[in-house]
Amino acid sequence: MILEKQELILENVISLRKMMTQQEITVEMKKLGDFIKEKGAEKNGPVITSTFGVEQRGFEQVLDMEILVPLNKKIDSQKEYKFKKNFYLTNALKTTHVGNPAMLQNTYNNLNRYIQEKCVQPITSAYNVTTKDISDLSKIDEVIIDIYIGINPNIV
Repeated sequence: MILEKQELILENVISLRKMMTQQEITVEMKKLGDFIKEKGAEKNGPVITSTFGVEQRGFEQVLDMEILVPLNKKIDSQKEYKFKKNFYLTNALKTTHVGNPAMLQNTYNNLNRYIQEKCVQPITSAYNVTTKDISDLSKIDEVIIDIYIGINPNIV
């Protein structure tokens, strides 16, 4: 099911956007978690990711990716981390992926088909909100990821 006119509104968000390989993403997530603890803050909601582009470098894919973490309080930006007091994504399509993240592409394919059928124009990248993460790999099929993509409200 795809919902229209949805919003993703967050406060006190720390953001990291950079080019990363899949292995580097894991390292950067740990560094970001350490930075948040060092600043005396705590994660206050699900981690959000957005991929703006993908490049092939040799045998590796490098993603232009943003990681957003909502926090329980304001903290100072530092080096590569940016603090966003407010994050608003409005007039968005929203769909939910339930199951193994390896099958996420199928959910994206359904969303893209919907966008084409409805003739709407995306104006943001897609934001993945992991609402149910798992630490036990035997429960990988229980992962829940909400996908938001902002669309142009104008009809021309």
